[in-house]
Amino acid sequence: MRKTGADVIVIGEGENTAAELCDVLSGIKNYSDVAGIAYRENDKTIMTRPRELIQDIEKIPMPAYDLFNIEHYRALRMPHASSTDFIMPVLSGRGCPFKCNFCYRMDKGFRARSPESIIEEIRFLQENYGITYIAFSDELLMSSVQRTEEICNALIKANVKIKWECQGRLNYAKPGLLKLMKMSGCVFINYGIEAFDNQILRNMKKGLTTKQIVEGIEATLDAGISPGYNIIFGNIGENFETLKKGVDFLLK
Repeated sequence: MRKTGADVIVIGEGENTAAELCDVLSGIKNYSDVAGIAYRENDKTIMTRPRELIQDIEKIPMPAYDLFNIEHYRALRMPHASSTDFIMPVLSGRGCPFKCNFCYRMDKGFRARSPESIIEEIRFLQENYGITYIAFSDELLMSSVQRTEEICNALIKANVKIKWECQGRLNYAKPGLLKLMKMSGCVFINYGIEAFDNQILRNMKKGLTTKQIVEGIEATLDAGISPGYNIIFGNIGENFETLKKGVDFLLK
């Protein structure tokens, strides 16, 4: 806070916190009354009590898209977008059920939106802003096979003609699920591979093996979906040999 000169920092989910900060600016509340922030007072940084998570994220209103210049925002580029595609990010849920020990994630657990509310938002974006491609910006859309199937089936049933991409898990990347994802419009899955050595994967608590990585990538390619290959170099226990395994796998 000293370096940035910021008056206040919001920690964690910001919807309710930001609304209360407006009360501070209006003189109704003090910074000390607002949970989930840090602020400067008398050259000291003060952190208030943690903000509780919004458990029912269905109650959060749709973003106020009309307040933004969507002509600019929809020019976002993602993998396999054509020159005529218009793209917007959408959240289908918050959090992740896995416990990888390198993750930045501050909040525990997974909170999902209903497929109906996701379809409603996509239709709104299509009809009002000509959006043709959805970038699901969840930490992990593929949080389970059942969850992924629900979203895909909802898109197919609603006849939503849309391209989309997401963050995925290779232990769920099976031919049947990937075929369904492809049918519903998925063109890209960004995978967290992280390492190509089973001991390093265990050190990370990744919940993944090199066998699952190979099978999942091959199944994704066979389904006609493009995979993203994310590997982290330098985790605990890494050495030249384990890093080389990752490089060799990426080159292959």
